[in-house]
Amino acid sequence: MSSAEMYNGLKVLSSYHRKGGVGKTFLASTIAYLLATGGPDGTGKKRRVLVLDYDSQQDSSKAFLQMDAIPGDDEYAAPTHPDYKEINDPDWPGRNTSTDILFDSPVYEYPTAFEGIKVLPSEGNVDRVLALTPQSERLVSTITSHMKDWFSIPDLAEDYDIIIVDNPPSKSPVSAGLLGAATHVIIPTEPEYDSIDGVPMLLNRIDRINEDRTDNPLEVLGVIPNKVQSKSKLTQKDRIALSKLYDKNGPTAAYMSQFWLTQRNCYRVMERPSVDESHFNYVHNHYAIDEMTKLYQLVENKIWGGK
Repeated sequence: MSSAEMYNGLKVLSSYHRKGGVGKTFLASTIAYLLATGGPDGTGKKRRVLVLDYDSQQDSSKAFLQMDAIPGDDEYAAPTHPDYKEINDPDWPGRNTSTDILFDSPVYEYPTAFEGIKVLPSEGNVDRVLALTPQSERLVSTITSHMKDWFSIPDLAEDYDIIIVDNPPSKSPVSAGLLGAATHVIIPTEPEYDSIDGVPMLLNRIDRINEDRTDNPLEVLGVIPNKVQSKSKLTQKDRIALSKLYDKNGPTAAYMSQFWLTQRNCYRVMERPSVDESHFNYVHNHYAIDEMTKLYQLVENKIWGGK
């Protein structure tokens, strides 16, 4: 059984790096947009996408939903579901977060302004999952097992082509547990020491996961250098970092993408929540469109074989 067949054909893509701020959320939200809209030129197959946000920064949630500010707090609450009055479920409070999945609570995905994208937002602080078990190692396997069961629900494969998980950074049991249930992973990295040093460690973790998944290995789509200066502006430090990543005798070379994402303001989401493509500002910059086309083609080809 291949990874693509684990969940009745449903794909689960984890965007992950152990370090924060390297582009993990950027990849998750942008790939969701690209897949749902058929790529930068809109001519590709439009995929049905569910985004699960588990990052405490809640940026993937805020990219697509109008989250509710909590007075005196630095976190946001999930909004009241727009279909709250239409959904007849006495056990449901009218709001959902991705963490509810782990507690077998009623879960209703949120629609967004994009027809092909739905979201389960982050609750900001996922520490309540520690109540599942007091032992860290058991918590990892508990989360992996629970998420595998949830991804296997037949209705999910009927409703979605892919679930994109915005993993929390760090080596927490939550991030490890979520990664263990994914079918695919994409890894962003900046050209600086802490970021590139974490890539081989993450690849080692994937190897350990695959020791128990010989029939359906977790597949690496690629390692994507992000926030790279244009070639004419690369510093010596940048060149050293990139040469380490692409060293043919090193542990990461086989996974490196053949393109970089450069540091341009056109990649910033111009408004939150995003309600139309104009808010994904890169669609107006031909350099960025070229890079987004390569990113889109990488994901499409690696997961669906370009179909």
